[in-house]
Amino acid sequence: MSMPGKPLIAAVAMAALSVLFTGCATTVNNDEVVRKANPVKEMHQELKAKEAAEKSALKWESYEDALVRARKEGKFVMVDFFAVWCKWCKKMDADTYADPRVAEALNADFVVVKVDAESEKTVVHEMRQMSMAELADVYKVGSFPSIWFLDKDGHQAKLLNGYLPPDDFLKYLQYIKGGRYKDMTFEEYVAKGGDGK
Repeated sequence: MSMPGKPLIAAVAMAALSVLFTGCATTVNNDEVVRKANPVKEMHQELKAKEAAEKSALKWESYEDALVRARKEGKFVMVDFFAVWCKWCKKMDADTYADPRVAEALNADFVVVKVDAESEKTVVHEMRQMSMAELADVYKVGSFPSIWFLDKDGHQAKLLNGYLPPDDFLKYLQYIKGGRYKDMTFEEYVAKGGDGK
């Protein structure tokens, strides 16, 4: 009886490690195991990359769920009112919201919602069912993107009109999170070094 070759032993070892890392067995391609210089290290890097991607993806919620979660967790709500034809809304999605730093900051301290300001899809606001377009009217949305920040109780805190690139948007999030919107404009906050002192 011959001993199994090194590639087969490596494949079995990879399957065992896969169970340890992922909690379930996966099919291991013997040729792939042989090709990789350090399969365990590469598998670990792949898992880390997947975790980073999940962490940097924004977790958009429905309007109603966002208000409930914000109150429960003591977080601000960010309501992004957009229109499907709006180029600055698309730029906000592609540049600002896609930035991993922005996504991480929003996921940590805010509950985020997107509202199509021209949609007839219904939401519930203050115990009343209305369309998203009607909700935009309630918030007096007149341009796009219009981003309303609400406090944990759902009260309007501050409106941001228009596009901001990632670095400026991160400053804006600190401005809101730190409560500085209550006593100064964003321009004053930035002029004082971003800490408002």
